[in-house]
Amino acid sequence: MARRGVTEARADRLPVLLRATVLLVFLLVVWGGVVRLSGSGLAIPDWPLAEGKLLPKPHLHILIEYGHRFLAGLVSVCTIAIAVIVLRSPVRRARLGGLTIAALAALAIQVFLGARVVLEDLRIDRVVAHLLVAFTFFAILLHMALRVEPREPSAAPDPRARGLGVYGRVLAGAVFLQAGLGGWVSSSGAALACPDFPTCGGSWLPAMTGLVGIHYAHRLGAYTIVLLALIWILLAARVPLPARARWPVRVSGILVGVQVLLGIGNVLLRVPLPVGVAHLGTALALFGVLLTGAYELSHA
Repeated sequence: MARRGVTEARADRLPVLLRATVLLVFLLVVWGGVVRLSGSGLAIPDWPLAEGKLLPKPHLHILIEYGHRFLAGLVSVCTIAIAVIVLRSPVRRARLGGLTIAALAALAIQVFLGARVVLEDLRIDRVVAHLLVAFTFFAILLHMALRVEPREPSAAPDPRARGLGVYGRVLAGAVFLQAGLGGWVSSSGAALACPDFPTCGGSWLPAMTGLVGIHYAHRLGAYTIVLLALIWILLAARVPLPARARWPVRVSGILVGVQVLLGIGNVLLRVPLPVGVAHLGTALALFGVLLTGAYELSHA
């Protein structure tokens, strides 16, 4: 009985641990942007040690890269703790077991890719894959956190809200792909291939080749997401929704606007570090808000 009581007490801490881990993953991804945009990606050329040592030299770029590794270690410990809590509880295991295994798998892949990014001198495909797996890992943990939150069942589910939930997932998928394009733009050196806005080298329809093609594909993706988000917001305005399903829709509109301004700022200001990092962080925040909105709409 005592052991069962301890297990239940740990299970009760699961929502807090999940929320904290989601926040840590968010910080980890954003800090990864600091590493990349500050040119610190190869400050520590080996892995898992730092130039053969456990503690690195006190150099700015080295500390930036080491901070990313430290956050990754915290996320790993928290994820393992979540897995222990879930898998030891029959009730939690029945509801979250599959997602927990998926989170552990995503974490393992992410650690492997993180090592390859360093050991293979920041290959573009590895950098982009590393970013997309991070977004996937974030989505899995966020979904777990949403599933353990207490909620009152809807007495009369609105089919229009369920449809909006599906639309929200599609929109989140578009943001996911756009993030991958953004990682490609940043890691390939295409960020300033179009040095002006709204035109690209003075052209409204530049040739979609080389670095210009990579950059402009990202712009076209941004225009598509703005249009899809506006449609989602307008459709949601016509459906009566509870507050927990309504706020993500509204916040997503704000984040899309902020993201557009940050994207323009990256071009016109020549990718200053704070703007570039904010652009990545806003993308992940938008992705999370859209997933939250889709989940809440599906349960409205």
